[in-house]
Amino acid sequence: MTEADHKQEREAEIVAATDELTDLLVDHLLPVVQRYRESVAARLDLGLPELHTLDLLRRLGSLSSGAIGERVGLTRSTTSKMLRRLEAAGHVVREPDVAHRQGWPVSLVPHEERDLDLAAFRRRIRSTVRSAVTTYGLYRRANLAVAAGLVIHVVHGLQLTVTAESERTWWQRAKVRRRRAREAAGLH
Repeated sequence: MTEADHKQEREAEIVAATDELTDLLVDHLLPVVQRYRESVAARLDLGLPELHTLDLLRRLGSLSSGAIGERVGLTRSTTSKMLRRLEAAGHVVREPDVAHRQGWPVSLVPHEERDLDLAAFRRRIRSTVRSAVTTYGLYRRANLAVAAGLVIHVVHGLQLTVTAESERTWWQRAKVRRRRAREAAGLH
């Protein structure tokens, strides 16, 4: 077999593996994660942006309302209303910061029902991950590095895709608003 044949065979293997993993992620993993998030949000009487906000605060610590709005993809006004609801429900606290008139730091506060629910879910997922670690030898550093690298790479790609899509959607809505304003003003 020539080197060109080897390259062609390797490229075919890469395409097949990429297609298989893409199908697994898009068709199997993402819908399950979405269903889980919707279920948790419903149990806690929250919307998905509110649950996303709580996840951000759990992972990153205190954030300004502006940073939350940017990461969740909400306007300032919508972010402010959402944070008031979360504060009233006992999920977050906004702490006045004299150095900033806007964008007060928002912190997650302990919430028994939410914290127990999320801890139970993490225990179940941990059990599944432990099974995969054992089955596929991921406790070996090299194998773990490959698996972790794959997950990080895919998550980063998904974040870029979601950000691009939300920006595209925002831009399309802005164009519609401008067109309607021109039409209302008689400036076709």
